[in-house]
Amino acid sequence: MKINVIFTGGTIGSVYGDGYISPDSKEKYRLIENYKKKFGESVQFEARSPYTILSENLTGKVLNTLVADVKEALKTDCDGIIIAHGTDTLQYSACAVAYSLGSETKPIVFVSAQYPLENPLTNGNINFEAAVEFIKQSGKTGVYVSYSNDLKTVDIHFATRLLRHGEYDHKVFSLNGPCATYNNGTIALNDEFVKEDITKPSEKAFSNTSGILNITASPFEEYNYSLEGARAVVFTPYHSGTLNTSSAEFKAFCKKANEASVPLYVTGVTKGGEYQSMKEYSDLCIIPVYDTTSIALIVKLWLNIYF
Repeated sequence: MKINVIFTGGTIGSVYGDGYISPDSKEKYRLIENYKKKFGESVQFEARSPYTILSENLTGKVLNTLVADVKEALKTDCDGIIIAHGTDTLQYSACAVAYSLGSETKPIVFVSAQYPLENPLTNGNINFEAAVEFIKQSGKTGVYVSYSNDLKTVDIHFATRLLRHGEYDHKVFSLNGPCATYNNGTIALNDEFVKEDITKPSEKAFSNTSGILNITASPFEEYNYSLEGARAVVFTPYHSGTLNTSSAEFKAFCKKANEASVPLYVTGVTKGGEYQSMKEYSDLCIIPVYDTTSIALIVKLWLNIYF
């Protein structure tokens, strides 16, 4: 078994020092060393590192570098790829790789950590362990994220279904739940795997200026945004998929976007569970995007593969 490991920085490759957590060029390899101490030399790892950053510093340029490096790694004699990444923008990078490379690629699994590997409470090691076993046991293609919320069971998620983090919360969840779980050395595929995301690879690149205006619903919103340079608006609604469609300011903003031919999208809407406030979506030319997370939609729009 040969696995390429791509190190990009983030908490999983960082240490504590001078009161801050920061990336360390040597620390990142501890992930592989810890695995070998526990499981021996049964897996051959090839380490790569196209860049080292804290993931909150992610940009379109960095995403292009990551995608390019993954493509190079896929050309080697390997059974799969593990990408060590920070948690803050984990969802964006995972989606970016998934939509860039498609679902028929060799298995690619993102791993991250709540705490640096030197902390006994870190989930980095078990996330990596689960990623290795997923590549070894599942026989699946595509892009995934391996993450444990409790240091016991590790969930394997489709990269294109990841939800945003809750405030002050490191835990990772996905739309419709994980597609597999890892526990005590065993990967168990869930029934949801029959709803596997099928995506085609894209050769398009990410720009640093996406032209996407992402607006999160809030009671105090005035919707006085400029649409200069905007290609699309993505509303991140309340949990039930609702927006304040009774607001005069909201209606005026939608009218302005319509007149400027800037499409309006909203995610989080469930068919059959629409609220009365959603009746306005059609009149306001807001397009509900079903069964898609806001981050997945944003990445699609960023790549120009949605419209």
